[in-house]
Amino acid sequence: MTETERLARLEARTDEQERRLERIETKVDQLLEIAAVGKGAGWLLVKVGALIAAIAAAVSWLLERYGA
Repeated sequence: MTETERLARLEARTDEQERRLERIETKVDQLLEIAAVGKGAGWLLVKVGALIAAIAAAVSWLLERYGA
């Protein structure tokens, strides 16, 4: 195998590795976007749950205080 052939094979392997790396970077970016959306949805769920709990506590207090 000549130096030229070895260099050509090495360049081909390098090109393939670059393509693989680009695909991996794309997938990681997509996963990070999904994680960010999930984190926001989780906080929204916690806030809505806290609001519902506060409303339930207020209704319970009103019923206890003024009787139903």
